[in-house]
Amino acid sequence: MKPISSLLRVGFSRALFSWNFLLSVSMVTVVLLMTSIGMINPQSDVLSVAIISGSGNIPLIVGILPLLPFAITFASEWEERAVSFWIIRSGVRAYAISKLMVSAASGFLTTFTGILLHVLLLRIQLPLYTTFQTGDAYAVLLDAGKPWTYLLSAAAHLSLSSALFAVIALWISAYIPNKWTALTAPVVLYFVWLRLTRYWDIPPFLNPGMLVEGTYHAGSPMASLLFKFGMVMCLIWLMGYGTIGQIGRRVRHD
Repeated sequence: MKPISSLLRVGFSRALFSWNFLLSVSMVTVVLLMTSIGMINPQSDVLSVAIISGSGNIPLIVGILPLLPFAITFASEWEERAVSFWIIRSGVRAYAISKLMVSAASGFLTTFTGILLHVLLLRIQLPLYTTFQTGDAYAVLLDAGKPWTYLLSAAAHLSLSSALFAVIALWISAYIPNKWTALTAPVVLYFVWLRLTRYWDIPPFLNPGMLVEGTYHAGSPMASLLFKFGMVMCLIWLMGYGTIGQIGRRVRHD
């Protein structure tokens, strides 16, 4: 456990206490603000503007910007011939697991922090919530008079998709260790997956659009969030298993 804990400490320091993280969070906020400016009117509230402005920017705020702090570091380290420096000190398994964990966490936090910063900036001029209705899995929280709980739940729900995209980027980079491929391929794969499954008769919770952008009504807000968390963790585990094996093979044959 000591090699993993040391790598996690270094990884989280590199990911979260870096200019890349600050820039990525700022860019998420700026993208949302640029979209929301034209939507504000005298009847607007923060939740209505934030939700609508986020819906049109999913590929950018979920599939690209959250990858910048850490998810493409394996590809960068491989290109720079720096992977062996870490492998010698920790082993392949610890190295790969730490990459998975930090990539997922940094992806989640990039989008989550950017959304919250966007909301706080809107809150300067707008009321948090008036009468806006969403109809999503967390709408009952608004009916219960809990707009902040709704906001945090919806932000966490969307940010889980960012964690998924970050791990997809790491998974791809294990097979194609090029940072630009790792940065752009996850969104391309998402759109291909979306197009291929458009006419398939699959359960709603397996629909890529529902998994990444939508919400699945699982009976309660907490159940819906846990369902999304479970689906994302299953996919991360499957890709993580492949990533660990592929990094090991790549190191052995280098």
